[in-house]
Amino acid sequence: MFTKIHQILGKIFLSGASFFWASCDSASSAEELGPLIDIEQEMAKLTPPDTTGLRGQCTSVKDYCDVIHDYHTPLSNGYDAKAPARDKVNERLNSKNLSDAERKCYERLAESLSLTEMPLYGVPYCYDFSLIEEFQDVVLPLEDAYDNDFIKSKQEGYQRYLKDHNLTACTPVTKGVLIDDQYINAAHENEQRSRDSFRSDLESINKKAAECDALE
Repeated sequence: MFTKIHQILGKIFLSGASFFWASCDSASSAEELGPLIDIEQEMAKLTPPDTTGLRGQCTSVKDYCDVIHDYHTPLSNGYDAKAPARDKVNERLNSKNLSDAERKCYERLAESLSLTEMPLYGVPYCYDFSLIEEFQDVVLPLEDAYDNDFIKSKQEGYQRYLKDHNLTACTPVTKGVLIDDQYINAAHENEQRSRDSFRSDLESINKKAAECDALE
């Protein structure tokens, strides 16, 4: 009888110990921090450009130039990955569970996310078209010889760009040019480059956050 009671108590003890360690493992797992940013969730928020019905519509030569030569992507550095990261970093900083080393690391990361891009000097090539498009319907000659030379050079440069890129001017010419397949294809390619840049930036931020989490 005593032996049977001893066996039963032994089983209860082992069962309780097993439950205790399982509970500890679950608690430890729950406290482990995952990636700072859910990259796939942020990627899902991005919407591709809607080019439906654009073919044959008019757009300014400056806009056409920006899309074809893709000046906006390098200037804006794709989508701003810092925006979703700033909120997540602030959440971590507000946590009471951070060690001094972790907190200092996250503070440095927060500072890097608040920095603005360095200004670029010089006038981008495409920007010039926003200044000269208005001169395309000016009828020469004018009274001022300097104005004649200036406007003529702008008109010739404008028409040269249209010819070099096989563009069709709208009517009136000041409305710009017709959107074609080259423009639409370039818009989608620019979008993909922006998405790739966005993902790469988020991955880099997650890596830095993981380094902070690994500190003691």
